[in-house]
Amino acid sequence: MTRSDSSASPATSGSVRWFTGLTWNGVGLVLAVCLINGLRRTIPNIFDADWVLAPWLIQMLQSFAWGMIIAAPVTPAVVATYNLAPRRPIVRYLAIALAVAVTCFIGVVASTAAESYAACSGSFGNNCYDELGGLWRNIFGNYARYGSLCALFTVVFVYLRAADESAARAQQADLDRARFIQQMDEAHLRMLQAQIEPHFLFNTLANVRRLYQTSPADASKMLDNLMRYFEVALPQMRAADSTLGREAALTESYLEIQRIRMGRRLEFGIDIPDRLRDATLPPMMLLTLAENAIKHGLAPLREGGSLTISAATNGDELHVRVADSGRGFTQSSGGGTGLANIRARLAGMYGAAGQLNLALNTPRGVIATLALPLSLTTPASAT
Repeated sequence: MTRSDSSASPATSGSVRWFTGLTWNGVGLVLAVCLINGLRRTIPNIFDADWVLAPWLIQMLQSFAWGMIIAAPVTPAVVATYNLAPRRPIVRYLAIALAVAVTCFIGVVASTAAESYAACSGSFGNNCYDELGGLWRNIFGNYARYGSLCALFTVVFVYLRAADESAARAQQADLDRARFIQQMDEAHLRMLQAQIEPHFLFNTLANVRRLYQTSPADASKMLDNLMRYFEVALPQMRAADSTLGREAALTESYLEIQRIRMGRRLEFGIDIPDRLRDATLPPMMLLTLAENAIKHGLAPLREGGSLTISAATNGDELHVRVADSGRGFTQSSGGGTGLANIRARLAGMYGAAGQLNLALNTPRGVIATLALPLSLTTPASAT
C-alpha cells in the first residue's frame, strides 16, 4: 500500500500507515538471515579439535542475537520511512538511505557493545578490548560489514514494495476500466431501451386514433385498456430487470388491445409454465417481438392470423418463442429499431450467451426466439 495523501498526518494515517508492508513473511526472512549470519560466524568452530556442541550452540545463538540487535532498529525504520517519506523517488530514496545509515550504525554500536560485554565476561574467548579505541575500531569494522548487508536488503525491500505497488495500481486501473465499461454499457442499454418506449407508445396511440375514426365505442374501450396497461407498465419500463411472468402479462394486455383493433383477424395464446414465470427477462423484449409480429406479419394480411408465445428451457438456457402465422420473412422482418435494439441489449447484457434468432414457421410465418441464460428470481424480487 502507498500513501493516498502525502500530506496526511500521523494522527490521520495511523500505525498501519507507518508499518504497511511489514509482514510476517518479511519478519521471518529477517530472522532467517540473522540465523544464517550466526551460523556463518560460528561454523568454523565445528572443525576445532576441542569442539563441543553445547558451547557452539551458545556462540551461534549469541551471534544470532547480535544480528537481531542490528536488524531491530533497521527493519521498522526502513518500512516506516518508505511509507511516510514524500513520494518523489529522489527524496524517498535519500530518506531511506539516511534511515538505513543511522539505524544500522545505532544497531552496530549496540550489537558490538553487547558482544564486547559478553566477551569480557568470559562467555567465550578472551576478546576483551583493552582500550576504548579498540572498541570503536571494531564498531566501524562491523558497520562496514553489516552496513553493506543492510543496504542490500533495503534495496530488495524497496524493489519488492515498488513491484507490489505497481501491480496494485495496474489492478486498480483494470478495475476502474471495467467499471467504466460497465457504466458505458448500462448507459447504452438505457439509451436503447428509451428508443423502444416511444416506438411502442406512438404505434399504440396511432391505433387508438384510427379506431376513433371507424368505431368510437371500440376506441373508447381500447383507450381504457391502454390506460390500465400503462398504469402497470410505465413504472417498470425503465427497470433493469423484469420477469418472464411480468413481461407475459404486459404482452397479453398489449395483445388484448390489438385484438380490439383487429377483431377476429387476431388470435393469440400464451403458454408459460409456472416454474418459469420467475425467470429473469429484460424489460420490453417480449412485447417488442409481439409488436413486430403483428406489425410486419399479421396486420398486413387481410385474414390476419395467430400468434403464440411459449417458453421452455434447454439446459441452463431460457428460450422464449414468439411464433406467428403471418407473411413470413419480408425485407423488414429481421431489421428495424425494435429487433436491432433487442440484439444490442442482449449482447450488452449477456455477450454471446444472449441471442435473438429468427426462423421460418410452418406452414407460414416467423418464429422469433430469445435465448439467454436461465436465472430464476425469488417471488419477492419479482413483485
